[in-house]
Amino acid sequence: MTLKSGIVFSLLLSLLLSQSGCTGVLWTEGEFDAYKEPAPNPNLKLYASKQGEDILVVYSEYSERRNTTHTRAYWLGRNEARVEDKHKPHFANSKAINEMTEVPVFYGSPNTNYPGFYAICATNGPFFTLYSGRREVGFYDLPVYKDMQGTVEKIALTPVTASADVAMVSGVVGFCVLYEWALAQSGYPIQVGR
Repeated sequence: MTLKSGIVFSLLLSLLLSQSGCTGVLWTEGEFDAYKEPAPNPNLKLYASKQGEDILVVYSEYSERRNTTHTRAYWLGRNEARVEDKHKPHFANSKAINEMTEVPVFYGSPNTNYPGFYAICATNGPFFTLYSGRREVGFYDLPVYKDMQGTVEKIALTPVTASADVAMVSGVVGFCVLYEWALAQSGYPIQVGR
C-alpha cells in the first residue's frame, strides 16, 4: 500500500468511525423514547390496606406516545425503589379499594389533626408527602418512566443499521482495494514502506 493510498484509507475509515455508524446513532440519538407520567391533574387517591402495612396509590397516568390518560394503581412500599429509579412500577388492580380505608389527600395543610394516615399533595408537581398523625412517613414522587416501546423499536432496527454499518466499512475497504489495484494496473510502482 502506498503512502498516498494509506492516507486516503485512514481518512475515509476515521471519518466513518467518527460518525459512530448508523447503529451508534440509533441507540444514542434515536427519537424513539416516549414517557408515561402523571397527568397534569393526577386525581390522586390513596388507600391503606386493612393491616396498614402498605398504601395503594391510584392516579391518572398520561401516555406521551398515545396522548391518552388512564387510571393506574400500585403499592407504594413495594414499588418505592422502582419509582425512585424511574422504572415502571408493578401495577395492581384498583378494584381492591373496596376492602380498604381511603386515606385523605389534601392540597395544602389540613386544619385538623388526623390520627391515621393522610397525604399532602403538591400543587406544582407530581409528588406527595405521607403522614401518620403528626409524623412524616415520607416524600414520594408519582411514577415517570419510559414506555419501552422505543427500546423494542430500536432492537428491531438494530440488524438493519448494523448491516448498513458493515456495508459502509466494506465500501471503504473495497474503494481502497480498487484504488490499489488501479495503481498497480497503471504501471506505477507500489511502494511498501520507504
